[in-house]
Amino acid sequence: MEGLLLAEVGASTVEFDNSGGAPAFKEGHLIAPQVLTPGGGTRVQRSRHLSLNEGRLNRQPTLLSVGCSSARNASELKALLGNSSTKLRAKAKIMSPPGSAGQARRVSLEQAKSRARVELDLSLTNNTCVQGGMLKGLIYLRIRERSKKEASILLGDAKLRVVGFEAIPNGGARYVFYQHTTPLEAAAATLPSIYALPADSQGYVEVKEGPHRIPFAMELPIENSFGSAKGVLTLPSGVVVRYIVMVSVRLRDPRSAKQSIAHFYRQCEIWPRLDPSSTLLPTLRPIQNTTTAPLFMGGAGRVKLTAYLHRLHWVAGQRCYVTLSICNDTKKTIRSVTLTLIRTVTVFKPKPALNADPRDEDPDACQTSTSRKEVAASTLEMGQKSIRGHASAKGWWTGVGPDSEVQLQHHIQIPPDALTMMRGRLLEVEYTLRIS
Repeated sequence: MEGLLLAEVGASTVEFDNSGGAPAFKEGHLIAPQVLTPGGGTRVQRSRHLSLNEGRLNRQPTLLSVGCSSARNASELKALLGNSSTKLRAKAKIMSPPGSAGQARRVSLEQAKSRARVELDLSLTNNTCVQGGMLKGLIYLRIRERSKKEASILLGDAKLRVVGFEAIPNGGARYVFYQHTTPLEAAAATLPSIYALPADSQGYVEVKEGPHRIPFAMELPIENSFGSAKGVLTLPSGVVVRYIVMVSVRLRDPRSAKQSIAHFYRQCEIWPRLDPSSTLLPTLRPIQNTTTAPLFMGGAGRVKLTAYLHRLHWVAGQRCYVTLSICNDTKKTIRSVTLTLIRTVTVFKPKPALNADPRDEDPDACQTSTSRKEVAASTLEMGQKSIRGHASAKGWWTGVGPDSEVQLQHHIQIPPDALTMMRGRLLEVEYTLRIS
């Protein structure tokens, strides 16, 4: 199969070998050394064996594979994160994706062993990043000195990944909605300096024993092939939207051929890139709502209230201004106006028993629960009327008297942690404004 694999990436031809009795393929002539140019000459091209090995490992993903089911990724993520103290379960393993034989294997987590051969750590230069920016830091890699009975450890498929996921309490369901992965060699230019020997045919390398310090810079693209960032959320109920940056590497013992995965992660924040010129643009027509209601002891008349918003999107931490039109046909004076911001959180707890087809993940096969909470309020009180002998009076609004109509503008301070989230697999967060 080596010849077929080389031919697949355009590195060689394939020859048919019938000398062994059974037909087989073998590696033919390499194509890489000389390449024809449009002018008829030739130019030298470097051999592609190293990238071939990288390509082979890319077809054998290690963690949180994009093509796997969300349930399997959630199970993997639970094992990788550890418990509430980030401690891994002793001798923890994860299910490796199926290989060429179509069989999946359980692979040990190196950090869950009592005496790990490889230790990893991460230090971030910045823990907050916007899509399109760079996430930078240092990777600390330590290869423990082997004993006389141990073989040298081989490393391969080193990757950096940023993972965003939703999590809900009471069952611990998790859903990965965002992931960006890059080979460590692409993010860390100094990585080859720690190699003791060149990579073998399977892409594994022997790394020098001892501690290593590897700087990295990982770009987070604005357009991502697996989901989009949507910010960070932590609610008192235990509902969270979190992100982690993780370094992982596959390990192989050349004697026993046993494999394991070493990993380490840190929490970070990833936010989407928004264009203020379009996101904060006023709407063509104001967003408005109108209601009428009687007042207690106000007679047979009613109050007509109309509220206008000139924008659909508002930034957390800023003032939200509301234009009000109040028509008071009652016998009472309206002395105050209150704006209340209400957060509505809807949790969708998966119920596999409600799924008609087990092979198809139905997001509506769930149990729904909704909670509402007032997160901010602002009351405008009626000021004093003018008093004889005084040049001014307290307040700036004098209320709405009987049989009169008034327009005014009032504001409410949006909490800095207020964040609207469209429905994902597990949760949805909305904000509504109540005016009374």
